[in-house]
Amino acid sequence: MKKLAACAALAAIITLPTFSSAQLVSDIQTQIQTLLQQIAQLQTQLGLPNTPQGGSGSTPAISASGGCPLIGRVLKRGSSGEDVKRLQQFLARDPSVYPEANLSGYYGALTEAAVKRWQTKFNIVSSGTGATTGFGVTGPRTAAAMSLQCSNGGGGTTSTTAPATVTGYIQVTPVSGAAPLAVQVQATLNSAKSCAGFLYTLDYGDGSQIQQIPVPAGACAQHQQTFTHTYQYGGSYQIKLASGGHQVTATVVATGPTTPVKPTRIITPGLPDETFDATPISGPSPLTVTFSGIVTSNDAGFCAGGCSAAIDFGDGTTDAIRLPASVGGWLNYSIQHTYTTVGGYKAILYQGPLAAQQPLIGTATIVVSQATGGTNPPPTSTYTYGPLSLTPSVGGNPQVISVQFDLPTSCTGYRLSWGDGTTDQMQSDGGTQCAQTPVTRTFQHTFASGGSYTVNLKRGANLGQVDTAGFSITSS
Repeated sequence: MKKLAACAALAAIITLPTFSSAQLVSDIQTQIQTLLQQIAQLQTQLGLPNTPQGGSGSTPAISASGGCPLIGRVLKRGSSGEDVKRLQQFLARDPSVYPEANLSGYYGALTEAAVKRWQTKFNIVSSGTGATTGFGVTGPRTAAAMSLQCSNGGGGTTSTTAPATVTGYIQVTPVSGAAPLAVQVQATLNSAKSCAGFLYTLDYGDGSQIQQIPVPAGACAQHQQTFTHTYQYGGSYQIKLASGGHQVTATVVATGPTTPVKPTRIITPGLPDETFDATPISGPSPLTVTFSGIVTSNDAGFCAGGCSAAIDFGDGTTDAIRLPASVGGWLNYSIQHTYTTVGGYKAILYQGPLAAQQPLIGTATIVVSQATGGTNPPPTSTYTYGPLSLTPSVGGNPQVISVQFDLPTSCTGYRLSWGDGTTDQMQSDGGTQCAQTPVTRTFQHTFASGGSYTVNLKRGANLGQVDTAGFSITSS
């Protein structure tokens, strides 16, 4: 009898009441959700499988883990995708904001209304339109506020804890297209406007060199930097901006041929060593340098049919050197490049594609001097360079150091290498405006991790004055 009564109750619940046309759709959906929960309870009492009517699986769960939506683009009415679904999961944590909890992955009227409620609740914006004020649109300011609330551990109510010190977000344009696909990544750093110093990393997700972005201590302001990156092959890539435990991501989809699959590398004994030579390595601008040597199938970039080794000329330009087409082969190569700007350059030939993790075949330092009859007189040869001065633990942070050095003139060339693989500080020798009086240069750098490092400084018209300073950093 008890089981029959429960069955009757189940039938009564499944027979939904008739709603008047004046009732809101949201009210209907709320009642449906309540009825489905009662059905599930009765199914448990009857020993029936807990399956929604007309379906074959369980009702999608609403995440209450407090995970951030990780939004890397502007979302608005008509948008769709996994990032929209993550946004809906975030909003559904607060029933007063998104009572419908529709996790469809489509940004429709319900999601737009939920975003408006959230923006109003947390004093982001409360009037206007998406086009004028961003009301109802999940743009950079709203995404940053959501990220900050996640970092605080906030849920459906305003967090009373202090804001997270490390925050940031990214915008990527475009997010899809045919390979090779060039994208611009606008990184907004320290959106919490903390006065502490941070080191952010920007990973493009395709195995290329990770970009390090330091934010100095004491800035107490939001910073924006834009980076350009090209995806050479088709695929789905996740761009990640991270600092400490904070990270945000965005997905880029490039269409076209995917990265060539390399066969198992076969090392053939008896092949000559790969070499990298440069001639000449110094001279007046413009300076044409011939790079030559040997490449073999033992190269880490070798694949069936050839592939290439990448050469970085050190002045922002690159080229490729074709590898042998078959296992056991080797080739002589010769390639020319012209340097037009005065300064010092480090040319690198990689084994395989241009990436920091690839082994090197060789490097060469090229020094380009001012052409005869230039507009500026050379620095006086009697000038005595002062030492390279190093100050550790700037602002009490053991991973931040400061260096200071002098130059005989404001346009004397120099190249400062930090010793951790990050971009060198560099100035070409010469120029049209040159104060012939000594100057002092000061630079500050944040190291990503502890270890032993050597700062290398080259100064002078031909970078002939070389100074080094070694030191160790203990991670905080």
